[in-house]
Order: sequence, then structure tokens, then C-alpha cells
Amino acid sequence: MSDIAPAAGHADGTPATPRTSGTTRRLLLRVLAVLALFVAGGAAGGVLWERLWDAPVGLAFGGRWFLEPAGPDFSFEGIALFVLIAFPLGLVLAALVGSWRGHETVTVVTVLVSAGIAAVVMYAVGSALGPPDPQALAAGRPDLTPLPGDLSLTAPDRGRVPWHSTALVALPAGAMTGLVGAYLLGIRGFARRSRG
Repeated sequence: MSDIAPAAGHADGTPATPRTSGTTRRLLLRVLAVLALFVAGGAAGGVLWERLWDAPVGLAFGGRWFLEPAGPDFSFEGIALFVLIAFPLGLVLAALVGSWRGHETVTVVTVLVSAGIAAVVMYAVGSALGPPDPQALAAGRPDLTPLPGDLSLTAPDRGRVPWHSTALVALPAGAMTGLVGAYLLGIRGFARRSRG
């Protein structure tokens, strides 16, 4: 056995060069910057979603909440507004990230994961700022008491999980569209490449 400890470096035994560790650090900072950008964008999108949404009014009857007037157009308004905000938000954020050239594979994976997290953050912020669950409020209220609906991504039926919705895919879909557009249309990056 040797008392000599191996030098810091790669798993294959080659020593780390300052260039390699600097590149890894820059790549990690880029991943964290993309994640922070998308999470902040998702939070801002959630605030905007809640501010633009008008809560539908329903009535408590028999310990349950019923949308009044009933219909898919009233219960779908919050979902449609989420999609109308999330898709362009993902498109713009990813086009911005796509202008940073280099490490495209890592950038694609980072944008996809960050956009999924941003969609959940957008939902969480918007629903936290909105009114509480009317089904829970209706349980202790007298009949025909008006109550506002909550901000969720599903119909206001009893037993539905509020975040089980394909609308959460809107932000990642917009992000992938923006990133593909940035890469295919050749948005000029911050770093200039040599022409010779």
C-alpha cells in the first residue's frame, strides 16, 4: 500500500487542468443561471396569471360548492389564461437562453427541466395568491351563500386534484419551441466566433 494520496483530477487518473475546472465551473454557473431565470419567470407568470384572472362565483348548497352559472366556459377560463401566459413566457425565456452559444446539449436538457419546474412554480404562486378551495369553504356555509372559485388547472368538481392538468406542459412546450427557433434561425450569441 502506498502512503501517497492520488492527486486531484479526473476519475481516469489524469490530473485536472485549470482549463477543465474553469469550463466545468462556467457550465455549472450557466445551468444555475438558466434555472434561476426560469424559476423567476415562472413566479412572475404566476403573479400575472392571478392578477388577470376573474374568479367565477358559485353557490354553496348542501355543504358543496356549485359553479353558477355552470358551464365549461366559466371553469375553463383560468386554464386558458394559464396556457396563454405560460407558452409565450417559455418561448421568450428559451430564446434568450438560446442566444448563449456553446454546450447546446446541456442547454437543451437544462431548459427542459427548468421549464417544467417553472410551470409548477407558476401554478403554485398563482393558486397561492388566489382564493381558497370553495369546496372546503362550502362545507360550513348556509345554502345559497355566494363563494368565489379557486384558481386551479382542472374543473371545479369534487375529488379532482387541482394540478393534474396537461396545461402544465404549455411552458415547457413554449420553451422548446423558443430554443429550437433560436438554434435553427441562428440568433446571434453573446460570444463571437472567428471567421477564418
